[in-house]
Amino acid sequence: MNILEIRTLRGPNYWSGYWKKLIIMRLDIEDYEQKPTDKIKNFYERMQEVMPSLQTHGCSYKEEGGFYKRVKDGTWAGHVIEHFALELQTLAGMDVGYGRTRETGEPGIYNVVFAYFEEAVGQYTARAALRLFLELAEGKSIEQIKQTLADEIQEMREIRERVRFGPSTGSIVEEAESRDIPYIRLNDQSLVQLGYGVYQQRIQATVTNRTNMISVDIAANKAATKKLLGEMGVPVPKGFRIREESEVKSTLESVGFPVVVKPLDGNHGRGATVGIETLEEAIAAFHVAQEQSRSKYVIVEKMLAGNDFRALVVNNRLIAIAERTPAHVIGDGENTIQQLIDRVNSDPRRGYGHENVLTQIDVDGQTEQILKLKDYALETVLPTGEILHLKTTANLSTGGTAVDRTDEAHPENIFLFERIAKIIGLDICGIDVIAPNLSEPLRENGGGIIEVNAAPGFRMHLSPSEGIGRNVAEHVVDMLFPPGRPSRIPIFAITGTNGKTTTTRFIAHILRGSGLTVGFTTTDGTYIQNNQIVAGDNTGPVSAQLVLKDPSVQVAVLETARGGIIRSGLGYDHCDVAVVTNIAADHLGLKDINTLEDLARVKAVVPRSVSRKGFAVLNAEDENVYRMRKMVDGSVVYFSMDENNENIRRHARRGGISCVYENGFITLLKGRWKVRVEKAINVPLTYGGRAEFMIQNVLAATLACFVHGVSLEDIRVGLTTFTPSTAQTPGRMNFVEIKDFTVLMDFAHNPAGLTGLQNFINKLPYEKRTGVLSGVGDRRDEDLREMGRLCAETFDKLIIRRGDYLRGRTQEEVYTLLQNGIAESDKKLDFEIVHESKDAIFRALDTAEKGELVVILADTVNKDMNYVSQYREQIA
Repeated sequence: MNILEIRTLRGPNYWSGYWKKLIIMRLDIEDYEQKPTDKIKNFYERMQEVMPSLQTHGCSYKEEGGFYKRVKDGTWAGHVIEHFALELQTLAGMDVGYGRTRETGEPGIYNVVFAYFEEAVGQYTARAALRLFLELAEGKSIEQIKQTLADEIQEMREIRERVRFGPSTGSIVEEAESRDIPYIRLNDQSLVQLGYGVYQQRIQATVTNRTNMISVDIAANKAATKKLLGEMGVPVPKGFRIREESEVKSTLESVGFPVVVKPLDGNHGRGATVGIETLEEAIAAFHVAQEQSRSKYVIVEKMLAGNDFRALVVNNRLIAIAERTPAHVIGDGENTIQQLIDRVNSDPRRGYGHENVLTQIDVDGQTEQILKLKDYALETVLPTGEILHLKTTANLSTGGTAVDRTDEAHPENIFLFERIAKIIGLDICGIDVIAPNLSEPLRENGGGIIEVNAAPGFRMHLSPSEGIGRNVAEHVVDMLFPPGRPSRIPIFAITGTNGKTTTTRFIAHILRGSGLTVGFTTTDGTYIQNNQIVAGDNTGPVSAQLVLKDPSVQVAVLETARGGIIRSGLGYDHCDVAVVTNIAADHLGLKDINTLEDLARVKAVVPRSVSRKGFAVLNAEDENVYRMRKMVDGSVVYFSMDENNENIRRHARRGGISCVYENGFITLLKGRWKVRVEKAINVPLTYGGRAEFMIQNVLAATLACFVHGVSLEDIRVGLTTFTPSTAQTPGRMNFVEIKDFTVLMDFAHNPAGLTGLQNFINKLPYEKRTGVLSGVGDRRDEDLREMGRLCAETFDKLIIRRGDYLRGRTQEEVYTLLQNGIAESDKKLDFEIVHESKDAIFRALDTAEKGELVVILADTVNKDMNYVSQYREQIA
């Protein structure tokens, strides 16, 4: 048994309407194809012993113990591995509940699908679940399996901590999601974009794109911060900045004990030592601090008496206050320090990393240094009542605790904290205070400000160990997206088999003409306005997110192909307008998409992603497309070449909106009323109304823009100014005159597309027609034969060339299938094989006669256009 492929879906997909984050594991179960679990010796009993928690899985029985019953009665390996993958993540602290196992068209090959929270954990889980099944099935000892399982669960926890958002970033993202504000993670750390396009805001942890960098520099320089605050009347402890060990003694004489020693430009408490009472301790602390200081400067300052508080100010308003206590143990006169630490860590609120409210206390170098200074070891029995701090700082991430004190703050202190944030200039400001309490003014109880922090952590406020948790992220999102400020740009998503690229470009053209900055993706590249940003087939989620990340884009128009949907899902959570042009045989037999119904299920992901206020624009003549109406949460509108189509008539009777071709016009139907937009002969893309498949694209584009609110005047202007040229529609009905014959380049690459092109060519006045066809391999046998037959009926002469996409076939197989199709036609066709694309095109052009039409069925559009250009230059 082995894994053939692991794919990650990160957005709306064709497996689940709710879970957007899925792992698809393509599994070859080999010897277990005819060996269900009831045929594997002791599998059921061994599984119960190793994973008793699976008792909670109801499976198809939908009751506790249901999965156990399935295993006992006999179920397939893929199904068991699916449940293992779900339970492993749950045991590691990530409770996910979606899983499916499906057979493919290939014997012994299954798709095991399960949800994940963190992608790296999901991929690790896929392999761990397979290992667990094999170890149980192949008789490995129970003790060994349990040990491996424990190690893998811990590894999953560690992976999660490495890759997931920290508590601060995660809380802001979660708050944004609750308001339907989309986000895109911009790196593997905490840099996140909230919102799309021109409306985006960025955060990095708790720094935002509004954060003033001068203010960050001030806060990072503790001496500069203290000087500025002191000059403004803020109470700060006495202290000095030093760089040499020789300065420590004189500084201590001036400041007096106890002191705090910390890096000038450190953060998160790294390198800080508190409560220093001797010169020797101070010198040791000086070197620790200097190691953490980028500038090598160290602050030595008077240690204030009192408790440690953190005040959080967002957008110049005090939001929360927490009292912090470093990780510590309290002696009982009986247990060692290590035993006391173990007792504290047994608190169920403590977990690994950020998985629980509190973090387990680790014995690290800092702890060992503290013990050494006190002449203690981990084996020392701590006297009764003695409090031993195990860290020098009170960070929750090192095992500290926090108590919410927000409601206890004196009004004078609230004013002081908000004033400090304004003085430093930080939009999100963490203020560290040492004072006996905050219910009295600091000027009265001797408290003071010891630090001001840019990018303060939120965890102590979100989940204090005592008191009320504060939703501080709410105030950050309020600041970034105040009431009335949008976070989304309109998204048009276009899918289908044929006509996607032309419709995408047409919609982008109309929207651009209405005054908007448009970003759009197609099979030939990604564009901002008319500027190509990236070349190539850009119809997947990565290209979509490129457009959505661009800060100049006001509207996105995204061609969305089956390949990207299958590989990764959509690159956005929902769209405003979805267009489905048609469903026809293309790329069938790949990735378990074997029928038109399978293909429709994949394409339906796009209209299914329409928001409740959005529109799905569907082809009323295509039953596979028309059926998608039932999956749409928003409104549904239709287009058709026939105003008397029964689906159109039914929709009109209900007062719905459609776009039809009637009496030579592109016409909108609004209930029983007609609004004629433009004559088809005035739309250059239709070639005087002769290219019916182009009229379909015009109908779809017109309707999509109309329901979005584009004015009829802007739509008319767009229809009449969009020309079928190599600039606006590369590879789509491009005519080029060379000497005394004509070249037509088109991307017709499947039987449906070629049939549409054949109907158009038959209306043209050319007596002789030559075709140049690519022998591509990513089609079913019957599709390739049909392409050959259609070419025989369309052309007088055919040149077949090597295709760029063989997908596992040999070129000879492809040639043979095309020739078989040619032989099926009643028409005798003169054809030859010229392997290289350039040679094939030049051959067709060299032998073209006066008045002949040479049709190049473009496999790779840009290359073919370049070859034609080279030929024109050569004969010039």
